[in-house]
Amino acid sequence: MSRFDSIISPSVAAIQASFPHADPSTVESVVSIGSSAAIVSALLFGQLLTRMSFRTAACISCLCVALGGLMPLVVHGSVSQLLLFALVVGFGVGIATTVLPSLSARFFRGKQLAALMGLVLAVQDGSSMLVLALGGVLAKGGWLHNYWLYFLALPALVLVIFMVPGVGAVEEESEKALRSEASSSSQKSGQCWWATISCILIGFLSIFLVAVLYNKLAVYIAKYGLGGTSAAGVALMFNTGSSVVIGLGINGIKRICRQWTIPAAFLLIALGALLFLTTRSFPLVCLSAFLIGSGSAINMATCPFLLSNLTPPRRYPLVMGVFSATTSLGFTASTWVFKAFSKMFGLDPVTGSFIGMLIIALLAALMLALVRFQSCVESRYIEQ
Repeated sequence: MSRFDSIISPSVAAIQASFPHADPSTVESVVSIGSSAAIVSALLFGQLLTRMSFRTAACISCLCVALGGLMPLVVHGSVSQLLLFALVVGFGVGIATTVLPSLSARFFRGKQLAALMGLVLAVQDGSSMLVLALGGVLAKGGWLHNYWLYFLALPALVLVIFMVPGVGAVEEESEKALRSEASSSSQKSGQCWWATISCILIGFLSIFLVAVLYNKLAVYIAKYGLGGTSAAGVALMFNTGSSVVIGLGINGIKRICRQWTIPAAFLLIALGALLFLTTRSFPLVCLSAFLIGSGSAINMATCPFLLSNLTPPRRYPLVMGVFSATTSLGFTASTWVFKAFSKMFGLDPVTGSFIGMLIIALLAALMLALVRFQSCVESRYIEQ
């Protein structure tokens, strides 16, 4: 469910053709606008999870995704209606992206937590990879068919009811323990607030950049005659499939790259953007999508783990709510920022977006390498 705000992306070009008078960026927002609602729900449930059970929050998530995703099958007369339903889906997705890391951190610590977060990422994007490919196939019979995939939220709801524990994010503690934790938390937060903010910004940039694929890939493929809606679905499958590889191998990747893991992730994104700009081959499009997805996945597996060490357990759901909200903001802002960038320099919107991605990724990699960000954080705050 945490990836269901973007499963309509293979149909973006087809939706544009159905609503030719609508602004292209507005149509692209059918994929990205859900992240605006995810900002609200992530912040809200980041706080509520200290009082609400994981099971209740996850049930609300599945119901929102099902409602928002299935309503377009009944009401689909305008882009505005599609945008409204996408907001409902996004609200549910924001809850899911807050629940998942908080649930992991509730029961696991250290290397176990790092491995579990990688596994969760692999399962998230592995299932999303298949759904995106299926969405592209269904969209060949009309973009509306893509919405049938949201029926998957209903069996997910059944699984949540029977399998997600009915406990909250914080264990029962004595008043003395709570006072002790509050004191240590205050001291710790005064030491590492800069690292926490930096991790949140890295997550923002990662999703901000990878959102270009979801907004522009279908248009890119159609523009250069590389295939139809099913081709866009296949290419996006390589993007999400990279997370499976990264998620399962994140500990090995960290051992190889060490303190350069995050800068290397941004270099992979930059390389993917460069291939998009210099080649016009569908196999290379798939490779580029894989590289960009790999870079983003490395950061999205690393940052929540770093935050779990930088944040007291009691505050972790709230911090992850902020993290999820910020990454959702990155997804939403991507369309409009790159549209403005392209217009400012007189570039084609598709080409301009990939040029902007290349520049930002290179600058991020250079800056993080020069200040040795990851080395500083791990040496001071991460439990060995």
